[in-house]
Amino acid sequence: MSSAKLWQLVRLILVIAGTAAVIWGLGIIFTYTYPFVLAFLLSLLTVPLVNWFERKANLPRALGTLASLFIVIGIVSGMIVIVISQLIRYATIAADRLPNQIETLTSFAQRVFNERIAPFVNDAYDSLEQLNPSQTTSIEGGITELGVQLGAAIGVLSRGIAGTLQGLLSALPLVLLLFIVIVLAWFFITKDWPSYMRQIERLNERKGFKEFEAVMFNLRSALFGYARAQVTLISITFVIVLVGMFILRVDNPLSFALLAAFFDLLPYLGVGTLLIPWAAYAAITGDWFVAIGVLVLYLIVIVQRNLAEPKIVGSHIGLNPLAALVSIFVGLKLFGVLGFILGPVFAVLLKALYNAQVFHYIWRFIIGPAPIPKER
Repeated sequence: MSSAKLWQLVRLILVIAGTAAVIWGLGIIFTYTYPFVLAFLLSLLTVPLVNWFERKANLPRALGTLASLFIVIGIVSGMIVIVISQLIRYATIAADRLPNQIETLTSFAQRVFNERIAPFVNDAYDSLEQLNPSQTTSIEGGITELGVQLGAAIGVLSRGIAGTLQGLLSALPLVLLLFIVIVLAWFFITKDWPSYMRQIERLNERKGFKEFEAVMFNLRSALFGYARAQVTLISITFVIVLVGMFILRVDNPLSFALLAAFFDLLPYLGVGTLLIPWAAYAAITGDWFVAIGVLVLYLIVIVQRNLAEPKIVGSHIGLNPLAALVSIFVGLKLFGVLGFILGPVFAVLLKALYNAQVFHYIWRFIIGPAPIPKER
């Protein structure tokens, strides 16, 4: 191997090792600074509103920031209150109807037992009586062991549920502390945003700042674009569910559509968190028209979401639909629920780095300077 090829290999190893070290370091830093990273992202989204208050309403920066935070938190809290109140309302209605539904379900179970299960049990008992004592003992032992294993499994499940509830209760103080830290950091970053921008402008003449500025501009555009894309997708879900509720002649269709739009924010399950239990309840109570209609509605929402999401998200954040679909899938695999957001953001970040020619600089570093031709 020539010395030039050897140095190219060394520089390639250095780039790979440096990239891995940076990713590892950022991962460790993120575990300690994620509240402030989230506050920074929230500031990116709320700075335009604060600037509007400062320019149009002539409010002081601090007061405009406080008003913006109250507006955003108020809107989110209002949505949560509406959703919880609607859930409580429908739970109350279900509780009022529960005695009659339990009676209907009990009658249905009794009829199924008498017509289907009891004859089978009688036949099995008659067959068991015809076996010799050793076979009977073996079968009874197997049934006993199955019961023991079933009881152990129920005990493990119960302990797991109790542990989860205990963990949630013990995490409440930490969640409250994180909320306070995020809100305070959000306020201070947004209030002092112009000061940070002036400090950054002093770096204009330094090498590499233009590339960094381009990356940050693309990242901010991606965040706004992703938020607009999710609002668009949720609005489509709201309209589809609202139309479905009118077709199914359900009471309070607007409330159900709002609940569906809220649950559509949840990755993996989405509107299925609301519609699947509803369909099961309707089937148990014998309302097959609503049960089948809700399942068809759920399928329509899922299909349109999966078909429209790559196109809408990609168009809003500057990626083609295939790249957006790959970023969402890879993000979910790598980061779980958070990957639903982090995947497209990282894809946009890579694209911004490419547009800023960062990868070109890295490649030129690996290749090294062009050889100087020898004089003849």
